[in-house]
Amino acid sequence: MPGRHCAGLDDALEVFRDDPLLFRPGTQFRYSTYDWVLVSAVVEAAAGEPYLAFMNREVLARAGMERTVPDEADGVADRVSFYRPRAALRTDLGLEEESPADYSCFAGSGAFLSTPSDLVRFGSAMLKPGLLNAETIALLQTPLRLESGASTGYALGWKVESVQLGGAPAKLVGHTGSSAGGTTSFMTFPDLGLVIAVTSNVSFATGVAPFGLKVAEAFARPAGEPGR
Repeated sequence: MPGRHCAGLDDALEVFRDDPLLFRPGTQFRYSTYDWVLVSAVVEAAAGEPYLAFMNREVLARAGMERTVPDEADGVADRVSFYRPRAALRTDLGLEEESPADYSCFAGSGAFLSTPSDLVRFGSAMLKPGLLNAETIALLQTPLRLESGASTGYALGWKVESVQLGGAPAKLVGHTGSSAGGTTSFMTFPDLGLVIAVTSNVSFATGVAPFGLKVAEAFARPAGEPGR
């Protein structure tokens, strides 16, 4: 997304409304920031109110996510300083402070600031009915299939995969990502009732996801095993 300010989702849609499709829908898969701006606009239209107002009332407040707020261009109280690798996307070569970024055009693709604790609250709300009903959670977290029958491995906002935890395969439903000055690894393990969120205020922090898996491994061990 370009470095510009969007007063609303209509402005954000203008950024890409005339871009051609990369391929016919259903034939290939590619993650796109634009997709989630479009989804945000659909939510806003269906709700009949601004997207952020709907999210604050129906998602953040209901999930108890009191430390999750829109990333306003004019600043947010208690916001951490953000950093990026000085060279070659390698944190071991030193860091420099990230320039301020305006995320007003990003909507549901990345317009929020949050904390690991709030992400765990959101993940916990996805482990059982409450915020959403069971059928909706299952639909959101079921990987889509292409016309060929091949699985994309990606659901509606969730990556679904299998990892080894405690010597056994475990279903992981979550997402990782890096923005201007931050990296996040968000993992839920529905069959274990476990949610792990790890964040860093450094872009391209490659150790975030492996650390999250180590934490999950510790919680997945049977009681009495070393490290439990």
